[in-house]
Amino acid sequence: MKHKLVKALSLSRGEWWLLTRAWILLLLVDVGLRSGMMSFRRLQKILAPKSRTLDKSQPEDAWGAIRRLRRWVDIAARYHLYPMTCLRRSLVLQRLLGQQGIAADLQIGVRKEEENLDAHAWLEYHGQPIGESEHITGYFAPLATTLETKQ
Repeated sequence: MKHKLVKALSLSRGEWWLLTRAWILLLLVDVGLRSGMMSFRRLQKILAPKSRTLDKSQPEDAWGAIRRLRRWVDIAARYHLYPMTCLRRSLVLQRLLGQQGIAADLQIGVRKEEENLDAHAWLEYHGQPIGESEHITGYFAPLATTLETKQ
């Protein structure tokens, strides 16, 4: 506990701001999905960044930002009020990446294991899974690929 407190106190103002934004966005996405007051598509449209043009060039330059933002979303999810699902984390990360001008595609896949139907959501950047095994599509059959965020 003391180690976590020391680490938290050492965060920069920018890191605190990013962590806070991720935490609040996770809460808003969760409420939006749970409430049933809006459809998934409408929620995704609301989350789409409007201020920056999404850049599809130079994917290698974006991976550092992708890893950094994913880390902060994962930390915010870990310390949330209750567990945040892969869909909530993916939607928030997609929003934060879009605000940085990085277009990531939301993927949703399913698999049947015995009598259960499992689903998983993840993001891909230039066809490469973000924070997932490169073989994720071998485990989950793509159910839907959402439209890229467009201006």
